[in-house]
Amino acid sequence: MASIDEILADEQKLAEVTKAVFDQVDADQSGQIDRRELKLAMAQVAREANIEAPSDQSVDQALKVLDADGSGTIDVNEFKVLIRQLLEALR
Repeated sequence: MASIDEILADEQKLAEVTKAVFDQVDADQSGQIDRRELKLAMAQVAREANIEAPSDQSVDQALKVLDADGSGTIDVNEFKVLIRQLLEALR
C-alpha cells in the first residue's frame, strides 16, 4: 500500500483513495453525500474513536465547510479536500 506521502504527492492516487472512501459514505450511491449520510459517517468515526457522537450542529457545520458550491450536498471533489486534510494530519 502507498504511504501517505506518496498518496499526497500523486493526484491520481489521492483521487483513488478519495473515491473509495466517498463510495463507502455515499450509502445510496447517488454521487452526492447528503446530510444524513454525513451524520452517519461522523457518528461511525466517533464510535470507532470512542468519543461522543456529533451533535446536529456539528454535522451542519461540517456540511457547510465541505459544501463549497452551496448545493446542500458534498460531491467527490469537495470530499477530496477533507481526505487531503485528514492525510496531511496523519503524516
